[in-house]
Amino acid sequence: MMSKPPPYTASGDEQPGWARAALDEHIDVTEIAVHIFRDAVPEFLGGLAVVIVLAVVGWYVKRRRNTLRGYTLLNSVDADGNPVLHVTTRRPGTIIRHDVGRSPERFELTDVQLPKGTYVAEPMDRYV
Repeated sequence: MMSKPPPYTASGDEQPGWARAALDEHIDVTEIAVHIFRDAVPEFLGGLAVVIVLAVVGWYVKRRRNTLRGYTLLNSVDADGNPVLHVTTRRPGTIIRHDVGRSPERFELTDVQLPKGTYVAEPMDRYV
């Protein structure tokens, strides 16, 4: 009595025992790998979601944190001839008014850091 050939054979001819065993083992290994991958996908996606959420929260907290920064007002000196420093917790891009000499002037706080550690505040009204 002849058994039906396995579905992975190309023809109805019998294959040698070692080939059939190798193909059966390959199918078993492939099925195991597929099961492991299928079972691991939800855990991987959950971990990826946690990493993304933590990255976004960290970025938001860092962006919102008010740190004390010292700004040097460009082309401005006090009565002693020293550069005018302005210390604030405001973020770059903010426009401030500061009394320099004869009248108040507007300065824009920037993210550019000078070698001495302070940041640049550019005058707005002088370039008009």
